[in-house]
Amino acid sequence: MPPATTRERRNRSIRRAISTSLGSKLTTAILQFVSLPIAARILGKEEFGIYATVSLAVLSVIALQLGVGPALARGISEAHAKSDSRAEARLYFNGGVLVIALAAISLAIVAAILLVLPIPVLFGEKYAAWERVMIPALWIGAALTVAQIVVGHTDRVLEGYMEASVVNAWNAGGNLLAAVVLVAGIHSFPSVTFLLLAVFVPNILARAVSTVFLLRKRPHLKLQLSSWDKTTLLELLKDGTSFSATASVVRIVEVNVCALLVGRFLGPGEVAVFQVLIFIMVAFTGQVMMVGTPLWAAIVNAKADADYHWIRSAARRYYLFLGLIALTATGGLVLLGPSLLPLWFGEEFVADRMVFAGFSLFLVAVGWRQVNRYLSIGLGKLHQTISSILWGTVIGLLLGTAGLMTAGMGALFAGMALGILILPGRKLPQLVWTEVRELAA
Repeated sequence: MPPATTRERRNRSIRRAISTSLGSKLTTAILQFVSLPIAARILGKEEFGIYATVSLAVLSVIALQLGVGPALARGISEAHAKSDSRAEARLYFNGGVLVIALAAISLAIVAAILLVLPIPVLFGEKYAAWERVMIPALWIGAALTVAQIVVGHTDRVLEGYMEASVVNAWNAGGNLLAAVVLVAGIHSFPSVTFLLLAVFVPNILARAVSTVFLLRKRPHLKLQLSSWDKTTLLELLKDGTSFSATASVVRIVEVNVCALLVGRFLGPGEVAVFQVLIFIMVAFTGQVMMVGTPLWAAIVNAKADADYHWIRSAARRYYLFLGLIALTATGGLVLLGPSLLPLWFGEEFVADRMVFAGFSLFLVAVGWRQVNRYLSIGLGKLHQTISSILWGTVIGLLLGTAGLMTAGMGALFAGMALGILILPGRKLPQLVWTEVRELAA
């Protein structure tokens, strides 16, 4: 049995992460549900839909790089538990090299696509009239993508040190600054380009400053060529591929591919409505992540201490937390969503109750998958989740596309939800509890 102080340190790191995450989520809500609705009313549904399309394209490329981060965070957490500062420095350096390399590759791919393919081919004929607006916005988005990928490296390192509270604090500052800049400037610069810069640049600056503070607190992490290690680099890439397959690729399919389908079948105006629903999904999954990110790092620590009773108890509390927020969110969406949407974003933004019902089912399914995936990361079983998560996403995309073409956006969400529940919704909890029981035996 580990000492009580060790358990308390894990619990304290989770409590701090949750408390600061509430501040981060509050500023995110201010940005998404106060500032952006103001911009939506000024730009109008169609032009805001163009911003939504470009923004989702930027985030899809960023999402592909997130796989390196969690693998890095897990490695830092294990090295820190063993007080191995040399391993920490090695992981930080090689993770940084990998992140920069992948950012450069992403920029090259995006540039090639933008130079070769015209806007109507990329997004559909309904976007042809907006080509002059979208081309410069997409190039700016490409630059923002590279910056976001590079500075995001620091967030994952801090999570590995069980300092998610620090990440949340900087996120809150960046979001608040973005909200202020957006509200102050959107009347003077009512454009898609300004909206992109106002939303993304403050967060990039906040993460850059947090990097300075990280290196001042832990000078042994400063980049040194002597920390180069091919084995570490390959391990991060391998583990990162597993995470990308279970999170980044899934996000691209469920958010970006679905947004593209909505744009092609329903037009850019409906992408604006889709983006608002994605804001809600991000807020919901943010609550799941608020607990899950510090929890899986703490599970790594508890596993190293052979504190299996704590792992079992923490997992049960996490499931209970999901049930509470899912019940609150879905009930509110189905009952109030159709009335609140036009009040928030303007009379042009309309979605019926069936859209919110399908979306609510999707939220529950995503939350269930996320909870079990975070537990799998902490238990070291992430690679065993890849097949069921990917196949579930494929099934969901097929069902959702058929639903979109026949019954609209609500059926798209319902189809994606069914794909999750059919495979990963069953397989992942079985994997988690099999491992927990074996550890406790």
